[in-house]
Amino acid sequence: MRMLLLLALLAALPAAEVLPNAPTVVTELHGTFRGERFWMRLNLPDKRFNGQRMLELLYTPPKPAEIAGALLVDCPFLLLDDHLRLLAWNGRDTTQRVLPTAKGYAITRAFESATEDGKDVAPDSDERTIAMARGWDERLAPLLLAVAWRSGSTGEVPIADLFGPPGTVSTISWTDGAVIIAGRPHRDQADANGRLARLNDAAGTAVLTVAAWTKP
Repeated sequence: MRMLLLLALLAALPAAEVLPNAPTVVTELHGTFRGERFWMRLNLPDKRFNGQRMLELLYTPPKPAEIAGALLVDCPFLLLDDHLRLLAWNGRDTTQRVLPTAKGYAITRAFESATEDGKDVAPDSDERTIAMARGWDERLAPLLLAVAWRSGSTGEVPIADLFGPPGTVSTISWTDGAVIIAGRPHRDQADANGRLARLNDAAGTAVLTVAAWTKP
């Protein structure tokens, strides 16, 4: 029995070790993501959020046609833990949100549906749950990778398309500059300080570029 317990504990260690750790300082950067400008800031642990970290983000979200009609705000607040895993998605003045559950996440998607007469559209929403370990939204994974990644590092985080068409839960993993996002190969390039400067897809096209790491 003791041997089985020991083996179980040893088997669990790698999963914990490959999770990234949040930076110990406020981290702010800007650049381009999917060809559009973005800015984000990861704040320090805050008592208002039970010691968790607020990630402020300003970006161009996917178009509704890309994510099964969902409408995403361009400036959400994301609550993250010390391993940068998503704890909550606050859609500001919208109904969109993500909250943790015992088995994964509960998601409210905002969209527009036709009125009864078919002449107009009105705000609407739906609910879904995704069973997964704490992790990242697949479409935001490159942005969160920018905060987590350092030259020579190794990591792995569960990911899922939280607002898009229902799909399988996958992972983002990296070993130094080699990155796999939901099975798709990518490549990181480091700046002079070992931070992420550019993330390319398999064709060499830039998915994300960092123009500057700034001090708040």
